[in-house]
Amino acid sequence: MAELGSELRANFGMAFLATVRKDGSPRLHPVCPFVVRGRLFIATDPESPKRHDLKRDGRYVLHMLPGENDAEFQVRGRARFIDDAETKAMVLAEGPEAGRQPDGALLNLKPEELLFEYDIEEAMMAYWENVGQPDTRPVRSIWREDTR
Repeated sequence: MAELGSELRANFGMAFLATVRKDGSPRLHPVCPFVVRGRLFIATDPESPKRHDLKRDGRYVLHMLPGENDAEFQVRGRARFIDDAETKAMVLAEGPEAGRQPDGALLNLKPEELLFEYDIEEAMMAYWENVGQPDTRPVRSIWREDTR
C-alpha cells in the first residue's frame, strides 16, 4: 500500500488535501507532499487558508492523483503545525539539499513557509481489475492505525 502511495506521489509530485473550514464545510487544496525520515510533511504558504483550517482542526484527507488502471491512494489523520526549530531545521537540511526525494518527487519548501506534519490514522488504496471486460471490478485495501 505504501509503495503505491510513494509511486503516485513520485509520478505527479502533487496531491489534493482536504481540510475542514471553520463552518465545518470541506476545503480542497492542491499540495506537494514530501517525506523526510519516513515522516509526511507539507509546506504551506503563510497566506494560505489551509493554515487556519489545520491549526484549528487538524483533520485532513490527502488523495494522490490516479495511476495506472485508475489506481488511487489516500491517507487521513491529523496534521500538526511544526513550530519547533529542531524539526524544521531537520526538514530544511535534509529535504532541499537533495533537490528531489529518493523516489524522484520534487521538494517545494522555502524557509518562510509554515510546516505541517501529517500523522496517518488510515490509508486506503484501490485499483480496477479486468478493465474493459464485463467483470471489471474495484479492488480495495484499507489499513487503520491500531489505537488499542
